[in-house]
This record gives sequence, structure tokens and C-alpha cells, in this order.
Amino acid sequence: MLLQPYRFRTPILGRPVYVWTGLILLACCLPACAGPGLAAPTPTVAPPTATPSLTPTVTPTATLPPTATPSPTPTVTPTLTPTLSPRAITAATAERLEPVLALEGHRGYVFGVAVSADGRLIASACGDRLVRVFDGESGALLHTLERHRSIVYAVAFSLDGTRLVSGGRDRTVQIWNPLTGERIGGSRTSGEVAQVAFSPDGRRFAGAGYYSAIGEVWEAESGASLFLLEGHHTRLRSVAWSADGRWLASGDEAGVVVLRDAASGAAVAIFEAVQGEAVALAFSPGGERLAVGSDQGVVALWSLDGLHREGIWTPHRGGVSGLVYSPDGSLLISAGRDGAIRLWDAVQLPGVEGGSALDRRLASYGRHGAPVRSLAISRDGSTLVSGGDDARVLVWRLPGG
Repeated sequence: MLLQPYRFRTPILGRPVYVWTGLILLACCLPACAGPGLAAPTPTVAPPTATPSLTPTVTPTATLPPTATPSPTPTVTPTLTPTLSPRAITAATAERLEPVLALEGHRGYVFGVAVSADGRLIASACGDRLVRVFDGESGALLHTLERHRSIVYAVAFSLDGTRLVSGGRDRTVQIWNPLTGERIGGSRTSGEVAQVAFSPDGRRFAGAGYYSAIGEVWEAESGASLFLLEGHHTRLRSVAWSADGRWLASGDEAGVVVLRDAASGAAVAIFEAVQGEAVALAFSPGGERLAVGSDQGVVALWSLDGLHREGIWTPHRGGVSGLVYSPDGSLLISAGRDGAIRLWDAVQLPGVEGGSALDRRLASYGRHGAPVRSLAISRDGSTLVSGGDDARVLVWRLPGG
């Protein structure tokens, strides 16, 4: 039994969708399709562009056959189930959110942010080649980490907060101890690293970025390479793990997303998820859905049950730059190049089309006064962190906490 991609054309996006299926071939196999590469974006901020009108009338569907849906061994144990803070950011508290800290001192755009599971450590990736670690309670600068030789685009914490990984334009990933500021190791990559993401159990991390159609997964303790993320035909822009550790997704400049078995990296489904570049990915906490944000300001919501699109809307002008779900699953939070952070009722989002999304928006904030580059939320739900072109990191919490 061989796995081969099946290609069909969706009436919504007008472009092909790929799903893996098993075919019994007696004499030959079909070659895979390849697409052209796209030019890499520059780190400078582009002026907002007009967002195309997307009003689909039919939802494309695709079936994942049993042979193409493996059941990988979860990397998360029951002890890793998040415990929500009494002051967790949820749909019920969205309108009360406020920036309680402004972390300054960056000499350039803040391209990436990360927050530890309990909100006590915050990290930033900056255009000045530095990684900074802050105290999440006081805002004090704890460590300035120097190793990258160019812009640092991304940072991520392990679940237990003992590892911090960073990636940048110098085509390296670096592993740090954020408690001491010590560099543990590093590795060269096939391209610039636009995003990094830790597995939910903190044992592995993935990286993907500009100038390469191949991502990679490393072992967090040693930095050893485990496997490559293949299947794309143009440059990668995003990567994300599902909360249960079962799935790993990567997105590219053609708007194509590859859904993978996280244990092996094998592709389970390939589909055109959104028009434009797939710059942001977020799995719902239960793993039922994948939200995909594009550089055209569009977010598409995909159900992983049968792989069909459940909704599409335009939350930002000029491009989406970050997507996160609240740990309880009640909120989808988006950030954009228009400088806004918006909180959406995630329970009511399925079925949203175009302007109807306004009924699902619970709150909108614009405190950066400049394009927002990235978002992160703590595993206990107490702390939201945003970084932007104003060279600041804002720490968002409920008042009085």
C-alpha cells in the first residue's frame, strides 16, 4: 500500500487541495505536484494594502481516509494538562484586559515574543540582534542574550521554562537557559528562521522560515536534529503544534498548509488554507480546529474533522501577524499590521463569513500605536504578550492581578 496525494480543485479558493490517500498500484506511481517559489519578504514594514473581498458561497470539503490519518503516540501526558489561573483571560473577561507593563529598551522592531507557562518570564526577539529575558511580574530586564549575528525573528519557551529557543536571519537556532542566561547550544538551518515553536511537552522544537521550503525539528535537550519538515514547494512562514502533541502544522508563502503526524513529521494532508502567505497558525486547545492567518489580513478557520473550512473573515488591514487561542478555548486572539489586537468569541466563530465576524468580536485594543509583530499567551491564561514596531513589549493582564 503506497501513499499518494489526491488533487481536486475547490470552488471557493479556485486552487487545488491535496489530501493523502492510499492507492494500490501494480506497476507505477503518480508524481507529486510542485509549485513555484515566491520572493522572500523584507523585515521593513510595508504600508497597508487593500484587503480583497472574500465572500465564499460554498465550503470546500475533503475526507481524510483512515490510511492517511495515523495515530501518533501523544507527547503530552495527563500531568501536563494546563491549570487555569483564577485571573485567566477568557471570553467572559476579554473586555477588562489592559496593558500592565511596557517592556522597553529595544533598539529596533520586536519581531517575536514568548511567555513562560506561568507568566513569570517573558522573552523578546529584536531587530538589534539581541534576545532579552524579562521578569514578568516587575518588568525588570534579567538577561540580554547575545549570539545571533543578524535580526532575531522568533523566541519560544519550553513548558517547564528551563529552555528558551531563538531563531533569526543568520540562519541559526540558539538554545538558552532563561533562568541563568547561559547559552546551551545551537544549530545552523537551511534558511532564515521566521518562527520557532516548542512541542507541548517541551522535549522538541520546530523551526521554519524564509529562503527555504524545508523546516526542521530538533531535540530540545541536546539540539540534535530529529527530522525535516518537507512537502512544501515555496518558502515557509509559520509552524505550530497542537496542544495534545499529536499534530504539527507548517504554512508557506503560497497559503498552503501541511498537516503532519508530529511524531514522525510525515504529511497527513496538504491543502491551500488561505489566500496570501500563511504567516500565522493556531490550533484550538482541543485540537478540533486550525486557524490560519494571512499577510492579506484574512483568517480562515479549518475543522480537522474531515478537513473542511468552517469560516473566513478579515480581522485586520494590512496583514495578520499573530494568532493564539486562550487556553480554555473560548477566545481566538489576533494581531495585525494595522496595530490592533482583537479578541474573538471562538465558540461562535464556526460559520462566520466576511462581515458577520463583527458579531463575534468581543474587544479590540490598539495600545502599540504601530504594527504588531507577534503574540503569545501563557499556558495558565493569565498573561498575554505582544511585540511591535514601536520597539516595545506590552504585557496584558486583568486589572488588579
